Amino acid sequence: MSTVTDTRAHVLREVSLTICGRREGKTAACTSCLRKTDAVVHTIRGFELNTALLPRLADIICGAQGQPRASCWEKATTLLLELRP
Repeated sequence: MSTVTDTRAHVLREVSLTICGRREGKTAACTSCLRKTDAVVHTIRGFELNTALLPRLADIICGAQGQPRASCWEKATTLLLELRP
C-alpha cells in the first residue's frame, strides 16, 4: 500500500469513529457511520469555509433534514477543526 492510501485510510477511519462517537475501547464505526464518512470528508475538503458548511456537516452526520441534534453539531465542529487546512 502506498503512503497516500495509508494516510487516506487513516483519515477515513478517524473520521468514521468521530461520527460514530468515540469512547474507550471502540476501534471501529458502525455501518451507518461508515457510509457517512466519505460524504463528510468530501464536503469539508470540497467547499469553502463559510457559515453554510457547519450545518451541512451536522445534517450529514445526523441524517436529519434541517434539525440535527446537539451531539451532531459537536461532531461536525470537531471534524471541521481537525480536517480543514
